[in-house]
Amino acid sequence: MSTQQNHQNPPPTLARLVVTYTVAGVVAIGLFAALGIGIVWGAEAFDRSQRVADAKNVVTTSRIAANNKVRLNEIKIGQQRQRVKIAEQEAEVRLREARGVKAAQDEIAKTLTPEYIQYEMTKVLADIAKSGKNSSVIYIPVGPDGLPVIANSDTRAKTRG
Repeated sequence: MSTQQNHQNPPPTLARLVVTYTVAGVVAIGLFAALGIGIVWGAEAFDRSQRVADAKNVVTTSRIAANNKVRLNEIKIGQQRQRVKIAEQEAEVRLREARGVKAAQDEIAKTLTPEYIQYEMTKVLADIAKSGKNSSVIYIPVGPDGLPVIANSDTRAKTRG
């Protein structure tokens, strides 16, 4: 029995061991070389894909920034239009107020007489005198009827000339 076992599994010889380990070493070196080459190729492929992705990100970011600028400019234009519209409306209000004041002055001027102005002046002077808040003396020329004299530029020019 022991001779049969020896024939089936002969003891390894030194040469056979050397060949086996050498083949195993060459295969291991080949595997490591293939692994190294694969890593290098993979890194290059990853680097290429990363550059492509970075370029796409730059383009996308630039496009987003440009769109944001366009939107911001549209908002600013809209705000400026609103300010112009407000200014136009305020100008229209001032113009209508001025027309109203002119119409009121024209209406008053139709009925305003020097006598009425004297009357109003006398009332104001009386109110000042009664208030006690004004201790100033006001000299006002009076006419023959004792009422304050209101002179206009036409009357002055005629009396001087």
